[in-house]
Amino acid sequence: MYRITVRQGWDGQETTIHSENMSSVKLLSAKITKDVDSIDSFAFNISPKSPQYNAFKYRTTFVKVTNTKLNKVLFEGRVLPTTDSMDSSGLFNKTVTCEGLTAFLHDSIQDYYALSNNDLKAFLSHMIDVHNRQVDSYKRIKLGQVTVTSPSDNVYKSIDDSKTTYDTIKEKLIDKYGGEIRVRHEPDGLYLDYMPEIATLSGQNIRLASNLLSLKRAVDPSEAYSVIKPLGARAETTTQAEEGESDISQPRLTIETVNNGSLFLSSQSMIQKIGYVVHAEVWDDVKVPSILKSKGQAMLDSQREIKEQFQVTAVDLSLLSGMTVDSFECGNYHQTINPLMGINERLRIVGQSLDICEPLNSTLSIGDKLLGQADYEALIKKQNEAIDEIKGRVASQTARIVTITKEMESTNEALSSAQKELSSLKTEYDKLIENIGDADFKAIMTKLTELKNQTATVIANLGEIGAEVLTNQNAIADLKIMDAKLDQRISALEGSTGGTRNEHKD
Repeated sequence: MYRITVRQGWDGQETTIHSENMSSVKLLSAKITKDVDSIDSFAFNISPKSPQYNAFKYRTTFVKVTNTKLNKVLFEGRVLPTTDSMDSSGLFNKTVTCEGLTAFLHDSIQDYYALSNNDLKAFLSHMIDVHNRQVDSYKRIKLGQVTVTSPSDNVYKSIDDSKTTYDTIKEKLIDKYGGEIRVRHEPDGLYLDYMPEIATLSGQNIRLASNLLSLKRAVDPSEAYSVIKPLGARAETTTQAEEGESDISQPRLTIETVNNGSLFLSSQSMIQKIGYVVHAEVWDDVKVPSILKSKGQAMLDSQREIKEQFQVTAVDLSLLSGMTVDSFECGNYHQTINPLMGINERLRIVGQSLDICEPLNSTLSIGDKLLGQADYEALIKKQNEAIDEIKGRVASQTARIVTITKEMESTNEALSSAQKELSSLKTEYDKLIENIGDADFKAIMTKLTELKNQTATVIANLGEIGAEVLTNQNAIADLKIMDAKLDQRISALEGSTGGTRNEHKD
């Protein structure tokens, strides 16, 4: 299902080093790591038995991983420095690490640039032009989809002439305006996309009792704050002497003049929950105090700094024969369902570890989903409701056990009575046989027939009672197993939420 090829040089011929063919030479291990906020990587170990063992050259050897079932490229990139090793048993192998094509943006340094009235697409286009003038022809990039916008494009932008194109894009665009980038390889070359989210909604759900193997949820409210200090652009220098003081930073614009002499904005509801926790936020392009204050207030009111992340191990059903569902892909959204943890929502894969040799060992990072305070409180409420529901189910099962136990006691009494009656009939039958020579033959036959009928009735009753006893015993065994499992789940859930619930009481 996975094929890995290597080529020398960008236009070199591809050679297979790992494939789905059982008779081919395999890699010892291979894992792709993806994250929406960083460059993809691929690491593998190759055996000396492989003809390509010594074929990996720094930055000029290219590796590609393809899902042959979906005919989709999962990774393409260049080789970084390799490592050879020998273990204690004398076996050799080579570890090869690769970085994705987005790393080409590290191969160029930006020129100094300063301009006003410049929208984000034009700004990014300028950086790509500078990149293309410095790199090899196969590393040149065309501008693709650019859909991130600024609230106000009529602002001053500048570029440091000592940083790579990748670092400049991250600092000047992603960190300031949000969004994500990707470099995609098309038949006519490379394209750079810059979008708020590079994602689609997948048709494959992640569901308990279907493809979900394990799920761990972590909620981190440590970055929440109750007070914000808005800071704007730095004051401009006014003298030549000031301009020469390069190691002394100029003060930033504050809201003091429009906020009753205070530098801070606060949220009383958050102060009651977490106390005074101050956060500074900088808007380099804001030079008006009233605008700065409104931005600070809006950010304080809508802060979403409580992180919720899930570590998930799930079976990608697209890899199974006969299945036609969407595959797991970093960045995409999946409906994730686990009723016992109170989860039924659309969540995004923000990180992915794909094990090529052992696909079932692959894991997903779902989150970081940023929660507002209302979201956080709703999450705790949902967890508590799930625990209460499970407790109710346990109580119901316990009541059933009590009822069935009483029924069994009644059944056992009936069984004991039937056994006594059968024993009495047997005694009477034996006595009749002993006295057969002294009794009238016709009377004996009548008595035998009567005894036979009574015996048949008792045996039939014993059969029904025995079946009922067996059924009740099995039911009680099943219920006790379910009861024990539910107790374990309640203990686990209360252990994971109890501290959090206590910490956030008003």
